[in-house]
Amino acid sequence: MVRLALAFLLLAICGCQQTREPIALDELAASARNGDAEALVQLVGLLGEQGERTNDRVYALILEIGKDAVPALLPVVADPDRIKREYVIAALGNLKAVGAIPAITGVLENPQFGRRYVAAWALGEIGSQAAVPPLVKALADQDVEVRKYATRSLIKLNRLAVAPLIFFLRQPQSPEAEGAAIRALGDIADPAAFEILLQHLDSANRADVVTALGKLKDPRAVDALVAVLHDPSWRVRMNAATALGPIGSEQQAAALETLLEDDVNVVREWAARSLEMMTGRRYTYRNEAGEYVKPYNIYH
Repeated sequence: MVRLALAFLLLAICGCQQTREPIALDELAASARNGDAEALVQLVGLLGEQGERTNDRVYALILEIGKDAVPALLPVVADPDRIKREYVIAALGNLKAVGAIPAITGVLENPQFGRRYVAAWALGEIGSQAAVPPLVKALADQDVEVRKYATRSLIKLNRLAVAPLIFFLRQPQSPEAEGAAIRALGDIADPAAFEILLQHLDSANRADVVTALGKLKDPRAVDALVAVLHDPSWRVRMNAATALGPIGSEQQAAALETLLEDDVNVVREWAARSLEMMTGRRYTYRNEAGEYVKPYNIYH
C-alpha cells in the first residue's frame, strides 16, 4: 500500500509540474519581454534544465526576445554546466551578438571545456571581422572538431577571412593547420589567394592545394596543374585532372590524355570528363572492368 501511495504521489507531482511549467514559463517570458531584467536572468538560468525539454523551449523564447536578451546571456557564456553553456553560446551566435566575441573566444581557447567547436560555430554565425583572428588561431587547435568548425566559419565569413588566412599561411604551421587554411581559401575562392596557394604546392597538403587552385578557376593555375598530373599521389593526379576541366584548353589536352591510362580508375574517369570540358569532344576511359566507356555527366 505504501508503494502504491508513493506511486500515486509521484504521478500527482509530475502531473502538477507538467501543468504548471508551461504557464509559469510563459509568464516569465512575458515579464522578460516587458523589460523585467530579473525575469530575463531567470529565463536564461533555465537553459540548463533538461526536464520536459525546458531548455529547448527557453532557447526559442530567448531568440524571440532577441538582442535584449544579450546582457543576461553574456555573464554565463563560460558556465560550468555544459548544456547551459552551449545553449547560451548558440543563442549569442544566432543573435549575432558582436559584443560576445571576447567571451566566446575565451571558451574556444579553454581546453578544459568540452565540445569547444560550438564556440567556433557561433563565431561564424556572428559574422564579424572581429571573429576572424580567434578562428584563424583555432586552425592550429589540437582538437580536430575545433579545426573543422573553425574552417567552416572562416568560409562563411568569406572575404573577411582572406587576408588573415594568407598571413597565417606565411608563418610555419603544422600540416593540419596548414591544410585547414588551404581548404578555407579554396572554398572562399578569392583570386588574392593564388600566390600563397602556389607557394604551398610542394607541401604535404598539395592535394588540397591543387583542389583550391581549381576552385579559384584562375587560368594562371594551368601550368601548375599540368606539372602535377603525374604526381606519385593518385589524389593529387585526380584533383589536378578535375581542376583542369573548367580552366584548361586544347593546349593541355595532350598532357591530360596520358591519364586516360592511369593505374587508378577515378583518375582515368576525371581525365576523360575534364577533356570533354576542355575540348568539346567525347572521350572514353578504361573502367574497372577493362571496358572503354564514356564518363557520365555529373552536371545532369
